[in-house]
Amino acid sequence: MFGDMGPKERDEMMGKFRKGEVNVFITTNMLLRGYDLGEVEIVINYDVPLLHNANGTRTGDAETYLHRIGRAGRFGAKGIAITLLDRAVDKEYFD
Repeated sequence: MFGDMGPKERDEMMGKFRKGEVNVFITTNMLLRGYDLGEVEIVINYDVPLLHNANGTRTGDAETYLHRIGRAGRFGAKGIAITLLDRAVDKEYFD
């Protein structure tokens, strides 16, 4: 799912995921906020969420990171969260 999808398309995709008709769900960071997906067993972060500051620097965005990984294994269920890192770029956020 992505931001340019209309509400009807997004609702259809969410319905398919909830019914188990779609097993893999790929979405942008902003789009998934506000949706409750209790059935998620694994979350794979393709990147580390960053805040782009007004002065041109970047800092790790812990709130977004926790929001993303918190989707796996909710309500007492077991889940896995994996984040793909680029050591040259992302190392400073995990020291």
